[in-house]
Amino acid sequence: MSATPSQPKVAARRRADAVENRDRLLDAAQAVFLESGVNAPLDAVAQRAGIGRATLFRHFADRHALIAGLLQRTLATLETEAASAPGDPYALVRLLRFLAQHMVARAPLAEYWQAFDHDSAEFQLAQRRFVAAFAQPVAWARAAGTCRADFQAEDALLLAALLGGALYARDPERRRQLAARAWQLAVEAGRLRDPDGT
Repeated sequence: MSATPSQPKVAARRRADAVENRDRLLDAAQAVFLESGVNAPLDAVAQRAGIGRATLFRHFADRHALIAGLLQRTLATLETEAASAPGDPYALVRLLRFLAQHMVARAPLAEYWQAFDHDSAEFQLAQRRFVAAFAQPVAWARAAGTCRADFQAEDALLLAALLGGALYARDPERRRQLAARAWQLAVEAGRLRDPDGT
């Protein structure tokens, strides 16, 4: 039986709904995990998204799959940001600031890392993507002298761990205070020249 003209439209609408639901679940998980940690009840994620539990598990089989989805989205955002200003001598400090703000305000990246088996291929691939995002910004910064001369892309992992320490404070004001202090230490450790002075 041949498809009616309306069938492709229905299929396209279902795909669009599925993408929208997935994004809503990721947004909700990001908010819930930031507030309560990555071990927060998944029912709270579904409730925050306004989506049924069955739909959540249709998109994400378990907590690990949901965290993996958040990590992949965070890495994609980081990669886009890293590529946004080619050749910028301050790209490294701006990318690190973006990471710090993203981690504290929206995505507990440090907790996502800890939720994975560090020996797994999945974790190793994610870590390589993270380091690769910093490769060019580090090269530009070193060439311009806007970071310490021996700064390596892998050092961004160490600074991410430092910046992520602010997330251990659940109180938003205390988290902001710790984030500001962590940023100051990161700037000093990397000898980063920050054009914005923040």
